[in-house]
Amino acid sequence: MKKLIIYFIIFCFLSAYSFVSCEKDFLQKPMGSDLNIDSVFMTYEKALGAIAQAYGQSAASGITILGWDGDRRYGMAGGTLSHISGELNALKFDWEDAWTVQRGGMNANRGNGMALSEDGYAFNYRAIRHNLLVEENIHKVVDLNDEEKERIRAEMRVLTAYRYQEMFKRYGGVPVVAKSLTGENNDGNIRRASLQDVLDHIIFLCDEAEKVLLDVHPPHFKGRATKGLALAVKAEALMYAARPLFNSAVPYMDLDEHNDLISFGNYSQQRWQDAIDASEAVIKWALDNGYGLINTGNPLSDYGTAVSTPGNMEVLFAYKTLAASEAVYSPRSQSGGANGMSFYQLQQYRKADGTDQEWPDDGVEASYDDYVERIEDMEPRYKASAAGAGMQAWNNPNSEWFSSWRLANYSDWSGRAGTEACGRRTKFWYNAGPRMWFEYPIYRLAEFYLNLAEAYNEIGNAPKALENLNIIRRRAGFTNDIDETDQNVLRGIIQREWAVEFYEEGHRLFSVKHWKLPDIDNGIIGGPKKSFVFQYSPGRSWGETPEHYVSYSVETVYTGFWMQNQFLTPFPQVEVNKGYLIQNPGY
Repeated sequence: MKKLIIYFIIFCFLSAYSFVSCEKDFLQKPMGSDLNIDSVFMTYEKALGAIAQAYGQSAASGITILGWDGDRRYGMAGGTLSHISGELNALKFDWEDAWTVQRGGMNANRGNGMALSEDGYAFNYRAIRHNLLVEENIHKVVDLNDEEKERIRAEMRVLTAYRYQEMFKRYGGVPVVAKSLTGENNDGNIRRASLQDVLDHIIFLCDEAEKVLLDVHPPHFKGRATKGLALAVKAEALMYAARPLFNSAVPYMDLDEHNDLISFGNYSQQRWQDAIDASEAVIKWALDNGYGLINTGNPLSDYGTAVSTPGNMEVLFAYKTLAASEAVYSPRSQSGGANGMSFYQLQQYRKADGTDQEWPDDGVEASYDDYVERIEDMEPRYKASAAGAGMQAWNNPNSEWFSSWRLANYSDWSGRAGTEACGRRTKFWYNAGPRMWFEYPIYRLAEFYLNLAEAYNEIGNAPKALENLNIIRRRAGFTNDIDETDQNVLRGIIQREWAVEFYEEGHRLFSVKHWKLPDIDNGIIGGPKKSFVFQYSPGRSWGETPEHYVSYSVETVYTGFWMQNQFLTPFPQVEVNKGYLIQNPGY
């Protein structure tokens, strides 16, 4: 029986850091209940459940797994980051969070004192508290040696650092909690720390964890935090510190004497150099430990494998779940929201020959045959990420589960997104067949090559920027290397590469804000939101197979919302009213 329990806990670890398989809150009782804490940390077998839950709570930041997450633990209730970033057409129904945010913006109070945003603010600290409780109590486990206990403490530190990094890019400065809070040591007055203090805390946690963590775990614990995760969290935090939103003498809006919560108060090129050093450390560690970009010369398969296949050599850390349920946001269900790619996102992709595709002018109707010809010319990363209207998914060419008929019937494109859009999500299911679950890639090695391309360009080192940029482009199948050296032009090329390489991987919303893109209010987040609109054969309101389609056109299907205050996320008004939080400007 004991062996069965151990195998079950390991299964929870490998298949679900998540609430799906390990939903019980092992440390749910207040800290004052010493009996609960002592019982959890009596043996390693029991403590593994709490450790697994720490992964589930911390790694889920911003990942909307459920179609309807009513308490908004993992993101929005009805929608994903992709819906409000401009990657997807936002949802159709006004009771869904993504609909409201795209059309009216985030706000500090959705009617009950809680914020309408893409983050469940309180759940950040629930996750951090859980991590701290494990870190503070793992010494009680009798059947672990001191080295093993210290590694678990390091795992908790890096998970906490990840959660702070996620808040750092959303809110700016946030309260920093150094130990678990109880009625005895919590005066309810932990105020926001400055940007610099939060960044320093993230770096401290990562550096401390990196000293202790393993490079590789035994196979039965694959997926737990490694030295590479500590390096990756640090590198991402430093990239956001270097980008224009924070790395500026002038904040995006004035917060009076509290500007250090949302701006460093100066521009420093050293921040870009720090980001370079950190990303190079990630790549060196990865290459030394069996990771690498997947590049066999078959770009659709290589990219498809990198973003879809669990445990592949490019993914440094993933949110693991095994939920054979329509609740998981699947290309064959409406759960998780509309799956239709926006026209703006489609325009970020190139044709397979590296040139730009030309689409019909707005409102000009063209034949379905014209659509098929043009969409078939698109680069492999598009084909590994989306399915064309009325077409078999390119990344599942022989699968009935990804046929045009099944995709249309399982998630009526026209009913959910308002239009069929510019391609249906299939990205995370390369050759998946009937598999519905997926492992969301949190850190993929390609990120750090693009970090280097971006940061080297910003310090004026075009040759190194191009070297790293072209590594990613070659894997994508392009034989024509970019040789542009004008900093402004190259910046745009690199930003476009980010948009394509990391479509729907949770980067876009924060990247465009921290880059402060000039068109952020004109089709990216705000402004006209365009899509393909299809005309069908008589008697049909949507298409299943090619003979159902007559024509298509590019149309504006709604107008997105943007104001300056949207650069950062609002704190819930209920927390601001307690008097310890300074609200971000404009809310």
